Amino acid sequence: MSAAEDVGATRRKQEVTCPTCRQRAAWHGNPHRPFCSLTCRLIDLGVWLDERYRIPKENHEDDVP
Repeated sequence: MSAAEDVGATRRKQEVTCPTCRQRAAWHGNPHRPFCSLTCRLIDLGVWLDERYRIPKENHEDDVP
C-alpha cells in the first residue's frame, strides 16, 4: 500500500454516512455526528418522538388465539 492509499483509507475512516440523508460527513469535529447537520439530527429526533421506529413483532405458531 502506498502512502497516498494510506491517507485515503484514513480519510474514509474519519467520515461517516449520515443516516438521514446519506451524505458523507466528517466524524471528528462534527458536533452532530453521526448526522451531517442539525437538520438531519432533528428529523431523526422527530421520527423517534412520533414513534415511527418500530421493531416488527415475530409471529409464532403458539401465539394463535
